[in-house]
Amino acid sequence: MNRPGDLLLSPWALVSVSVILVNDHVLKGAFGNTMTGKLSDVAGVFLFPLLLLSVLEVLRRKLAGRAAIAWSIAVTGIGFTAVKTVSPIGDAYEWVIGFFRWTAGGFRGELLPIVVFRDPSDLWVLPILFASYLVVTHNRTRAPEGAPEHEVISPVPHPT
Repeated sequence: MNRPGDLLLSPWALVSVSVILVNDHVLKGAFGNTMTGKLSDVAGVFLFPLLLLSVLEVLRRKLAGRAAIAWSIAVTGIGFTAVKTVSPIGDAYEWVIGFFRWTAGGFRGELLPIVVFRDPSDLWVLPILFASYLVVTHNRTRAPEGAPEHEVISPVPHPT
């Protein structure tokens, strides 16, 4: 994964997207229980830092460094916690995502918020952010400023 935005093409990101799609469009309708809710939370919390980094990289046209990786993990954790525990933030999130769904659907139908169940026990999924970090840093390279070769970014420093 050496080009901006490539994180979303990693096998883990693709599995996460698949889990979200199958869970939200099939399993929740068929079962609609605690397990399907938690499954969405795990997949979404795992995927969101990868999405944030990919958008940042595509906009900047270069791979993100350690600060951006830390920022994406922190924003995801803080945002998820706020949506699940702070009512005004959760309400705003429901309407923003509802707006995105409405626009993606060609502005057809009514603009309605999505429903987010505010359950502080959902915060147990936050450790999945460590897995996101490992996926981002595993075998990830970026070009240092002004140098043609690549530097390996990983949790453990590599000899150069």
